[in-house]
Amino acid sequence: MSEPASNSTPTPALPSRHVFDEEGYLQLYPDIAQGVANGEIESGWSHFAQAGFREGRPWLARPDPFAGVSREISPRDEMFNGNETHYFDAGESALHCIETALAAARRPRSTVRRILDLPCGHGRVLRFLKKAFPDAELVACDLNRDGVDFCARTFGAVPEYSHVNVDEIPHHGVVDLIWCGSLLTHLSEQKCRDFLRFFQRVLGHRGIVVFTTHGRFCARELTTGRNRHNIGDGQIAELLRGYRERGFSYVPYDAQADYGFSLSHPGFVTRELIDDAHWRLLGYHETGWDKRQDVVSLQKSLGGAALGL
Repeated sequence: MSEPASNSTPTPALPSRHVFDEEGYLQLYPDIAQGVANGEIESGWSHFAQAGFREGRPWLARPDPFAGVSREISPRDEMFNGNETHYFDAGESALHCIETALAAARRPRSTVRRILDLPCGHGRVLRFLKKAFPDAELVACDLNRDGVDFCARTFGAVPEYSHVNVDEIPHHGVVDLIWCGSLLTHLSEQKCRDFLRFFQRVLGHRGIVVFTTHGRFCARELTTGRNRHNIGDGQIAELLRGYRERGFSYVPYDAQADYGFSLSHPGFVTRELIDDAHWRLLGYHETGWDKRQDVVSLQKSLGGAALGL
């Protein structure tokens, strides 16, 4: 006697994080989006994985953005804290910032032949650049020599060991694109100006630089205590005082450090740092990178021609 046919259907499996459309989910459920904005919910994905999937909530799928991206993470990568999802999300977010700048400049990817990633770390962003620009030469530059060596070995990048003195960074040749994530966020005003001059020097005509700053979002985090960014009460007070007075402020992590934490109001950045006829502002996106740091995109122009000067 044959077994009776089963009418049961397999229980659907939780989809991969990589095919889950975070923004689409938040658009479907404004209450969850508000919870994320208020810091009550970590992300749309965390809600879906913990409750929404079990509740049978509809969700939107997208192609896997990490397909073809190297998953190898160095054991000495200081940017990796064990959260692989956030690590790769940050890399993907940087690529989106770059793609937005290229679109604003109406510059096809095929015209980008040489890219500088400074500071490259251990390739959190560089791995995405390698996938997106397979024919471009990648230049990995950082004070962290182990990171530069890892990027050269793993992603085929040209290694360049950086220097604390910007004028002594041993860079050779021009580049079409520079990604500078979370560097000016830790530098004094003078060092920020030094790097902007460096970008001018190494970019070819119509070259693009995309860099990040700590803006109004980070200032609110420090004001409310939601995120202290590993700095003390006195430093926070000094930082916020200078930020409110001038629109820019910086405090070193310690008395001997040449590295610290800076806050840059959008008005100060556009009025003081990049008010140069040789720069064309492509975009200013608050919290554009990793939903935390502001993103500034500039294009190099000749003698202010882009502004009619």
